[in-house]
Amino acid sequence: MAKVPSHIISVDWGTSSFRANLADASGASLAEIRGGQGALNLRPGEHEPYLAAHLAEWRVAHPDAQVVASGMVGARQGWVEAPYAPCPAGVGEIAAAMKIVVSPTLGEVRIAPGVSTLDARGAPDVMRGEETQILGALAASGAGDGLFVLPGTHSKWARVRSGRIVGFETYMTGEVFAVLKDHSVLGRMMTPSAPETTSAGFALGLDAAAALDRPGDLLHAIFMARTFGLFERVAPEQLSEYLSGLLIGAEILAGAKGAREATVIGGAALAERYRRAGAHLGATLTPAPENCATLGQIALIAAT
Repeated sequence: MAKVPSHIISVDWGTSSFRANLADASGASLAEIRGGQGALNLRPGEHEPYLAAHLAEWRVAHPDAQVVASGMVGARQGWVEAPYAPCPAGVGEIAAAMKIVVSPTLGEVRIAPGVSTLDARGAPDVMRGEETQILGALAASGAGDGLFVLPGTHSKWARVRSGRIVGFETYMTGEVFAVLKDHSVLGRMMTPSAPETTSAGFALGLDAAAALDRPGDLLHAIFMARTFGLFERVAPEQLSEYLSGLLIGAEILAGAKGAREATVIGGAALAERYRRAGAHLGATLTPAPENCATLGQIALIAAT
């Protein structure tokens, strides 16, 4: 096991977002950067100077800090590809697959790989960044087993046994919601939703998800986001909430596969929405700490 340095520069670089934390060896954040270009928004050759410019002040103040990055920065279209580690994968397998890049301005940068799996039909599924957050959640809780949901554009439901990710499924919930709301006939009757985390429309959507029977029923229930508005059954500001509840509810019921407990890893607002949706559907979804990416990166450093 490697000694964890006193300071970590933790980079969580996704498809469309950039987040960095200067943290101590325990994972506590000392400074942070939020916002910026996503890893896939940059052209080849732009990632290293972009990262160096954002981290320059921290590198000067803490020249011995270890820089470690996870997420789409390690994708084929990112900075340097870190190939997927196949399931089952725990901290040892993931750490062994990390890429080390020597940058003239940043020094040694460790890039976490993604993780791949095969579903019941033999179709491949992948994650990048979520595996590191799962490792962080495990480190925070001390648990070795569990079900984890990472909601977002492409939500992940992952099963962990004895500290290793043994399988997972991806659900395009966030992206489908955005496409239907902003680029389909459904959005024409919608107005901005109420600021409350839950609403009558959201609960109505969850109930509709719980009533789904056949696979195609979801496509029918989606269209109700229009007809509920046409017949003034649901207020315009609640129509998007209905659609959100329907899609999130369908995801939870499919991802949980009957399980009544799971850990939610994500931003506070989205984690709370999933927690409330789970409670409505009879599942306890407990939020994990928000610094899971950093905690997971520290676990990877320690394992190398």
